[in-house]
Amino acid sequence: MPSPSESLDIAELAIYLPLLSLTLFVVFRHGIHRQSGWIYLAIFCLIRIIGAALGIAAEKKPSKVSDLEWSAILGSVGISPLLLAGLGLLKRITDETTKRVPTEGAIQERSRFETVVSYTILGRIFGRLGVHQFATSYRSRFLQLLQIPAAIALIICIVGGSDLTDSSISEQSTGKKLIKAGLIIFLIIYICLFLLIAKSASQINGLPSGEKRVLSALIVALPLLGVRILFSLLAYFSTISTFSPTHGNVLVRAFMAIFEEILIVIVYTLAGILVPKFGDAKMDDTNLEILHLETRASTPARHAPQQGSRVVV
Repeated sequence: MPSPSESLDIAELAIYLPLLSLTLFVVFRHGIHRQSGWIYLAIFCLIRIIGAALGIAAEKKPSKVSDLEWSAILGSVGISPLLLAGLGLLKRITDETTKRVPTEGAIQERSRFETVVSYTILGRIFGRLGVHQFATSYRSRFLQLLQIPAAIALIICIVGGSDLTDSSISEQSTGKKLIKAGLIIFLIIYICLFLLIAKSASQINGLPSGEKRVLSALIVALPLLGVRILFSLLAYFSTISTFSPTHGNVLVRAFMAIFEEILIVIVYTLAGILVPKFGDAKMDDTNLEILHLETRASTPARHAPQQGSRVVV
């Protein structure tokens, strides 16, 4: 008979396999290169499937330490993809409600911003994922920038999870400190996400019907994500054995972490199925730039510079 931990892994495997198919459908429906929010759901499902499979393998062969280590590492990186998905979906709403043609200065600023980001390591990673988004407002740009500390915290937690499974006590101590640092970053990002969602909720009457559904999904998922982060904080910052990341109560982990994660993925995925494609509701960035250039070209001749005058480009 399988142990409680193995039963939990089997349940995760049975749930996330069909969810992965649905999230991939949503990703390709909305376009990999358009919205980063959906793709992180697929990545999260894949992480949970691999982690559950390794957990089952570790139960079958306890002597194989590598399976247990990787299962623990993958189990510690669940918060980041969910935060990144929330940031991406909120950015979609923000971009949808930013109904303006960018000025020439904004276009040049965009070019400089994307050039700088593209030369960073994280910029290259996001580029590989197809995350080429143009922040059309300061709030949108802030959401885009929040993805960087979320990715950094993810890396910190992976390194910390690796050290935590080491046989050396000093390495385990270092791993716990790293995971604590990553969780603090996640908490700060969550607070920012909470405030930005609250701001968007105050402007819900001005949103298109499709974006209202996305915002509703974010509002529903927000407390679930809060409980998930709370569980990790209790696991690493408290001395209560019930919340221990290695020997804690399986039922507590199921109802404070796994259940919340599954619900968040379902809520976001349903929103992705129900809402229209982003391009159907708003012109993309290229069209905005073309419209801006056409507007400049159609400017009356009286605004043209006089002959012999100096034009600074």
